[in-house]
Amino acid sequence: MTPDLTSNFLFDAKLSRVELEGREHFRRAVEAADSFMVVPSEAMRDMQPQRVTFFFADGAAPASLTFLLVVHPARVARQVDVIRTTLPVDFYKQKARDADAKAQRCEEEKARLRADQGGPGGLRGLRAAGLLDERLGVAVKNITRDVKTRPRAALALDRAWSSRAGGRDKGRVAVELDLKNPGMKPWTLAGALLRGARGEELTPLPEDSPVSILPGAHGRVMVEFEATKEQAQGAYTLTLWDEDGRSIVLENVAFP
Repeated sequence: MTPDLTSNFLFDAKLSRVELEGREHFRRAVEAADSFMVVPSEAMRDMQPQRVTFFFADGAAPASLTFLLVVHPARVARQVDVIRTTLPVDFYKQKARDADAKAQRCEEEKARLRADQGGPGGLRGLRAAGLLDERLGVAVKNITRDVKTRPRAALALDRAWSSRAGGRDKGRVAVELDLKNPGMKPWTLAGALLRGARGEELTPLPEDSPVSILPGAHGRVMVEFEATKEQAQGAYTLTLWDEDGRSIVLENVAFP
């Protein structure tokens, strides 16, 4: 889960009741006969995971099911389908095959992205990737005054730039930030996510040497995403986080 975004649980059996730990900390929690909707609040970013237990109405085993709700700086499971009905063995075998195929596709995509990253850098890299020619170039925009930092950020923003290269069929965007770490522990980039106004998500290209910012020090972080010219339109929300979940969320990130 992530603050202010909805997670839906859908069941194939009727529910008798739902017990939600720390219900008062959630913005919304709505129960229905066979579903449950929950929206964590911004104040839950630093809280421990909360338990939710679902009790079924038919008296069959299992009589209940418990989930641990973990608040993440950016990642959210929009819909969780809970299948309780006994299904044939072939169903689970097919599910396993589908999961293996999905994992294989993810590994292939990861290898492709790393291969792209392993090519020449700078303008030569853009040229080799087909993102630079007589029509296509690199556009850069200072967005320091445009972006808004959400409260409770782990880092302080000094300056921000966005950039875009490519065209209609293929392209990349990047966000570059000057940040200060006011905390007592080093902050090392562990993940990033761009989320658009319609909920679309862009994940960053692999980074071999994540930036680390020492306590009290400044550092420059740059994250890059694959995005066509059309995908780069509109305002995005950028979330950066470290392994401890300490994050900074920037709203109204736009590209030139």
